[in-house]
Amino acid sequence: MKKRFLFLPAFLLAVQLLSAQTDALNTFVEQHKNEPAFSFAFISKELLDITIKTDMSEKDWKKVQQVVKNIGSLRILAADSLVDGVELYKEVYKLVPQDEYSELLAVRDGKTSVRIWERDEADIVTDLILLVGAPDDFVLICFSGNIELSNIAALAALFDAEEADDLIQSSKKAKTDFSISPNPSNGDFNIRYQESGDAPEMLMLIDQNGRTVTTLHLSGQAEEQVSMNNLPAGLYWMQLQTRNGKVGVKQVQIVR
Repeated sequence: MKKRFLFLPAFLLAVQLLSAQTDALNTFVEQHKNEPAFSFAFISKELLDITIKTDMSEKDWKKVQQVVKNIGSLRILAADSLVDGVELYKEVYKLVPQDEYSELLAVRDGKTSVRIWERDEADIVTDLILLVGAPDDFVLICFSGNIELSNIAALAALFDAEEADDLIQSSKKAKTDFSISPNPSNGDFNIRYQESGDAPEMLMLIDQNGRTVTTLHLSGQAEEQVSMNNLPAGLYWMQLQTRNGKVGVKQVQIVR
């Protein structure tokens, strides 16, 4: 087994320190994502690409990429059988940091309300928040990346709770699997991928705001150890990509 190290440049630590702007939203998602009424997925750009290629016959998810280009990742929390969808909508509305995000769209259609906010850095849109609330429906989608926008109204029309859940389920079917142990860990993880005819090629670590913290090229062995002792404690997404282009994503936790 070969041991690999992920070194975090000091300047990237600032990315972790910026998380205060969305800590409240992250906490909300973590509180609800495992509840039976909700569906949740973290979908990286690479996983979305695979979902589009493998599930085009069921749903034209390419529309998402056409409206919001250069997506880095998106987190989706959705539920379509609620009794308190409006209250959840109001709760999340209060959690959006209005001093960091600008409202792009606010529409109401009957009992359904939709809002979209954006955050930019140096005139580049880096984050979008899409929020949908109705008496029995709720959708929260957080987009990250250097995002180009073509039609905000079209983006709002693409998602209700049922459509969001369809994308979540489609992305789950498109994933490949790998194992991580131990998890939680103090920063050392064993990565195992044993699908015959393919080999692990690249490992990416993504923070809770959807930012890629670092990328590691793997040796192709079925089992490798990676050390992340330079990273702050917290939750991350680990993405493994194979030589044949398959993608797996799992959440990991670093504890001190």
